[in-house]
Amino acid sequence: MRVKICGLMRMLDITAALDYGADAVGLVVGTPTAQRNLPLAKARKLMKSIPPFATKVAVTTTSNLKLLNKICTLNPNALQLHTYNARTIRTLRERRPELKIILSTPIRDHESLSEAEQNTKYSDAILADSPSHTAIGGTGKSHDWKLTAELRRRIHPHPLILAGGLTVSNVRSAVETVRPYAVDVSTGVEERVGVKDHRKMKEFVTNAER
Repeated sequence: MRVKICGLMRMLDITAALDYGADAVGLVVGTPTAQRNLPLAKARKLMKSIPPFATKVAVTTTSNLKLLNKICTLNPNALQLHTYNARTIRTLRERRPELKIILSTPIRDHESLSEAEQNTKYSDAILADSPSHTAIGGTGKSHDWKLTAELRRRIHPHPLILAGGLTVSNVRSAVETVRPYAVDVSTGVEERVGVKDHRKMKEFVTNAER
């Protein structure tokens, strides 16, 4: 089981997340409305400090190709897109063939599953998240895991990442129900917005892997 800790804003928390066994760390950029959004300069500084073998993920809502190109100069290993279109993704593939593309899909109903299934042709992984009208993620709300389990079966062996309302207390049950490739957490391991609770991060990784 792979674990991504997202919404990180401090090197102290990034280091702790990796020390506790997280496989990937996520930094929100190019999304001014998000509470955990980082200016590109700060994101660049943090990305450079992340040690090798840790997966660095840039998380964004922008579909503006010019801004996406700037985000790519941060040299993430993966780009997690919450707003996207096929043309933009094709252009990114041409310019950055080494970059992994993760497409976020809000899970509302069976129609959402069909949309996510279609998106596998453009992505290296699908991230199943809880829908929100005001946020790209980090809502702290879970969705119907049975739907997500059905999505995993539909797209297998395409990787499915489970996000949305995961916590120390429910991640084990979520993994048993959905059996995803990876889990993604942000608010569920926070002390307050942008500041991670190190004890919760450690327990989350342990419980996910257990």
